Amino acid sequence: MLKLRSARVFALAALVLVVSASRGHAQAPKTFTLEEVQRLAAGNYELVNVAREQAKQAEDVRRMAGSARLPTAVFQSVYTHNLISAAFDIGGQHIEVLPANDYNLILSVVQPIFTGLRVEKGYQQAKLGVDLATKSLGITAQDVILDATREYYRVLAARDNVEILRRSLAFAEETLRTSESLYKAGEAVETAVLRARVAVSNAKRELLEAENGLVLARQQLALVGGITGDFDVARPAKPRAAGAPLEDLIKQGLATRGELQAATLQQQIAQLEIEKKKGDWLPTVQAEATYLRRKASFPSPSLSSLAINATWTIFNGGRTGAEVANARSALHAAELSRELLRKQTEQQIRSAYLNVETLSASVDMLTAQVEFARRNADATSKAYKVGEATDLDMLESNAALTQSERQLAMTTYTLDVAMYELQRAVGTFAADLVPAAAGGEQ
Repeated sequence: MLKLRSARVFALAALVLVVSASRGHAQAPKTFTLEEVQRLAAGNYELVNVAREQAKQAEDVRRMAGSARLPTAVFQSVYTHNLISAAFDIGGQHIEVLPANDYNLILSVVQPIFTGLRVEKGYQQAKLGVDLATKSLGITAQDVILDATREYYRVLAARDNVEILRRSLAFAEETLRTSESLYKAGEAVETAVLRARVAVSNAKRELLEAENGLVLARQQLALVGGITGDFDVARPAKPRAAGAPLEDLIKQGLATRGELQAATLQQQIAQLEIEKKKGDWLPTVQAEATYLRRKASFPSPSLSSLAINATWTIFNGGRTGAEVANARSALHAAELSRELLRKQTEQQIRSAYLNVETLSASVDMLTAQVEFARRNADATSKAYKVGEATDLDMLESNAALTQSERQLAMTTYTLDVAMYELQRAVGTFAADLVPAAAGGEQ
């Protein structure tokens, strides 16, 4: 009986261990790489989806503009009940002139022949509109991917901040224990213990703020990337350096930046709008073929015709001239906007390049500062334990180390993001991800 109970207890314990292990495995957070988060953001974020729908709408507009060049066929049927009917017989044939119950079946086909080039120019505008929407989609995808990259590094920085403050708290608690031991041994005053307790409380408060900041950073990254459930992020490799002089980067940016290419397309659309408005001064010619089938047999139950219609507006109160002038003004505004964008692009590249240089120098300086602060903290801790340093020296060395480590971590991640921002300014950022985002892939 005792053996049976022991077996049951052992089986129950084994079952509990298996269930706990399976739950722990199921709840393990997924670790995302930077590229995975970038792809998720490009495929899931609503801004990209909106731009993708706008690109589809531009393609529909192109199809509608192309349909204006094709013939239009219209079928019409009419049934009429006449209160007065008329018919006569001739040569043994009964002919109804006005049947009591009449019907007309009409098929008409209209083909534009000449529209003052308005249809052709409108179709060219629609094609450029598709290219413009595609460029806008790529620009939106780049911006969203860059936002996701910033949020990714913000999570990394927040996570490192938590780790640094945990070490700072452990250091403060060790200082408190040492202060209490020295106080009990009569080698330290009570003020040292109180000061150490305040330092521990402050370290706990800073750690709580950092942990809450990490939670918020994770939530923001989940929002941009469309991530659900618990997750973690992996530390990425250093981004690719510029590898070219500043002036070469500016030339490359002016040639490849999507915003400048979109501005050029807008100029071309504005130029076509001028030509399209000028077409209102020209005549419109169209051919119309009609086939009629009816019950009335006089003069024939079937009638067909072919007509060429020409319309020419001679005077419309100067409206066409005003529309042409307005289109020319819109073209001039597009040219000015592109020139301003060119200057802004050059300035953005220059600013991003100098920012990378500044942050690189800061990282080198902070790395040396952290090494010095770490050695100073170790030396101060050893000296304090043998009575050669005060508790105030301990707290100050710990605060200096913590501050320098936090600055180094933040500046390092800021530098990585700045390198990506330089790529974005040049127009080469996420070049391998944008085509997939435009196609809705993840």
